[in-house]
Amino acid sequence: AFGYYDHNQLGVIERVADHRPARPGEPRQRLWHVHAGRVILATGAHERPLLFANNDLPGIMLAGAVRGYVNRYAVLPGTAAVVVTNNDSAYATVTDLLDRGAAVAAVVDLRPTVDSAITAPLRDRGIALHPGCTVVAALGRRRVQGVEIAPLDLQGRPAQPTQRIACDLLCVSGGWTPAVHLHAQARGRPVFAPSLGAFVPGASVQREQSIGAARGVFDLAGCIADGGAAGAGKDPATVDLAGDPPRTAVPPPADRRKRFVD
Repeated sequence: AFGYYDHNQLGVIERVADHRPARPGEPRQRLWHVHAGRVILATGAHERPLLFANNDLPGIMLAGAVRGYVNRYAVLPGTAAVVVTNNDSAYATVTDLLDRGAAVAAVVDLRPTVDSAITAPLRDRGIALHPGCTVVAALGRRRVQGVEIAPLDLQGRPAQPTQRIACDLLCVSGGWTPAVHLHAQARGRPVFAPSLGAFVPGASVQREQSIGAARGVFDLAGCIADGGAAGAGKDPATVDLAGDPPRTAVPPPADRRKRFVD
């Protein structure tokens, strides 16, 4: 679905032959105009980057994009990786890289404490974990050749001493932002959720509801429960999105090195 219009009308693209050779007279895609009685939006979420010096070097990728290269296209983006994250999802990238033969030099987690159930597989495979740390700079000229990391102080700012780790792939994950575009096109107004540091769908104007990651539910069990409730015509469970924002990003640095923001 690429557009949401009045009277619960949506524009939808059917991929007829994008994934295979087209038969004679067959289109690659087909456009549908759908007038729906009720719409469930499961549009997911976008992974956020992290800001640090030289963060636009080739070889720096979102952790989810690395998983896509590895699992969908059977392409290994690098052979020696460092993973930097502030959430649990990037740990699946570590496992996928190791299972495909890449080396993971270190995992850097901005959170001071991480669930031992998540970190245990790393210890078993000899992967260094740096909790309560962040990346301050990527090293290299034409592509990433290493990363400089530092511990975070009580104010969430990089402190001393710094440490350099060699790598040819830097995987970053700064959390997730719900994809609220279709909800907004349906004239729903997004609201800010401090606990996520992101906007989530607000009250619906048309007969639609967002479920799963599209409304700020990021765990698999929660997404499945949301889908089941929506399919049964029930209201989804309430998600607590209040409270102070988590430490999802490093405050603005004092130095003037280049940081790319898209």
